[in-house]
Amino acid sequence: MMDAVHLINFLGQRLFFVKCQFLKCQFLKVLSSGFLACIIRFREDFSMRKLLACFATSLILFVTPAFSQDRIAVASMNGETIWLDEILAVAETLPPEYQQAGLAGLYEQLVSEVANARLAAAAGRAAGMADEDRIAEAMQGAANRVLGDAYISRQVEAEITDEAIANAYDTFAADTASREQVTAAHILVETEEEANTIITQLNDGADFAELAKEKSTGPSGPKGGELGSFGRGQMVPAFETAAFGMPEGSYSATPVQTQFGWHVIKVSAKSITPAPSLEEMRPQIIQNLQRQVFARVVETLRVDVDIDTRPFEDVVADAQAQQGAQQGDQ
Repeated sequence: MMDAVHLINFLGQRLFFVKCQFLKCQFLKVLSSGFLACIIRFREDFSMRKLLACFATSLILFVTPAFSQDRIAVASMNGETIWLDEILAVAETLPPEYQQAGLAGLYEQLVSEVANARLAAAAGRAAGMADEDRIAEAMQGAANRVLGDAYISRQVEAEITDEAIANAYDTFAADTASREQVTAAHILVETEEEANTIITQLNDGADFAELAKEKSTGPSGPKGGELGSFGRGQMVPAFETAAFGMPEGSYSATPVQTQFGWHVIKVSAKSITPAPSLEEMRPQIIQNLQRQVFARVVETLRVDVDIDTRPFEDVVADAQAQQGAQQGDQ
């Protein structure tokens, strides 16, 4: 039986494209929340829209096996199985405040929503609504989105193998620069001349910490200039370059200028943080590989494809005109 950790990993891998679809849906919701709602010509009929939503949900659920070969049953309805990935697909469309309840808290409601979607879609088909032009077009659009997501998902799953994950981990582990740490102190002064004078004093045997307490204008001065340990990306570029380029136990041979003033840096220690294990990195590696393969697949699909997008302002104007005409007919 799959334990909780493996279940989360399993679901996370297979819901990547469901999440992409969720983002697209959220974008459409934003558009439809204002004047662009009139583009949906049957928007005034809430029951029709809800039925279409139920059909779209049931369609997604019906096609979902393309996302995963091994499905886990959660319930049955009149002899038909309701699957785990079905309720997860619905969960992904919920607002964040509901998603915070977690799968356990939403479980019964999600099963009920899937059942409702199937029943409503079946009722709509029985009533002949699937043959109505606008509904048929919306159904075809939903089918295209689901099939497209399923295709891309299958391409991604084919490339994310154990070997690919291991190779990505080896590349990460070999990149020690990202895990390098420096323990350093500095003395910050306003002019280059002051900084050079401090370097001369250090060359003559002066104590770095005492000079920092006496001369430094930075907040670390009273602590002997100690900055503690830091990695790349945590200091301003010029300071980082100088600190990481210095040998352990050395201080600046020449002053380092930043927007804060002139620095004399002392590096007391350098280390490399051990790489996390493959198992610890596995979820992040899979996520990164998913993004890379997704981008590559989409780029391949769009070769020699010309997409001529109308200016947004023109679409807005048409939507407003349509809305005004419909309001005039009421």
